[in-house]
Amino acid sequence: MKVFYDIKDGVSGVRLAEKKDEGEIFGLLVMLHAENGLFSMNRDKVINGIRYATERQGGIIFVIDHGPRIVATLGMAIVSDWYSDDEYLLERWNYVHPDYRKSDYGRKLLEQCKWAHDWFKKEGALLPFMCGINSFHRVESKIRLYARHMPCIGAYFMYGLAPRQQELIRQEMRAIEEQTRKSNSAHVHTVRPVVETLIRVSQRRETTHV
Repeated sequence: MKVFYDIKDGVSGVRLAEKKDEGEIFGLLVMLHAENGLFSMNRDKVINGIRYATERQGGIIFVIDHGPRIVATLGMAIVSDWYSDDEYLLERWNYVHPDYRKSDYGRKLLEQCKWAHDWFKKEGALLPFMCGINSFHRVESKIRLYARHMPCIGAYFMYGLAPRQQELIRQEMRAIEEQTRKSNSAHVHTVRPVVETLIRVSQRRETTHV
């Protein structure tokens, strides 16, 4: 079996996941899916995805321990886009157990991903790190966290009902439709607060490049 990497150091308190961690990581990802999942969970696919990282086949999982437990985890994979053979590090998840959300664990995991990019670069591989937010919960605080670490490149949108969280999607669509109706009648262009945050981040980036 080809081994792609052996990352040993990085941000203090963050370590590379091992085979023995697979069960705990799976438990955290079940919790993540319960909170944010838009689609059904294929448990075998999740387990294989974890092993893809713990067996060093091209996935990477970082974890943070608190006592004997893993309480935070970030997973990413080495991928390429449909139009290119150039590879990059794509975040799959960044999850902190609810009991530890007031910690700096989420930030530490992002810092570790930036460090991983630098590690690969020293090894001769240019692998930029890319991540996003796919959630209805605490979105603005997550945008601000990510924007403090890296440039904001575009945004991601979805139309139509996913298999899960349908009522939340309906509520957001109703809010968008009502805001659009009011904006049209007032001849102004306003959008949802989360999108306004993205716009502000984008404008700040454009201003710094003028």
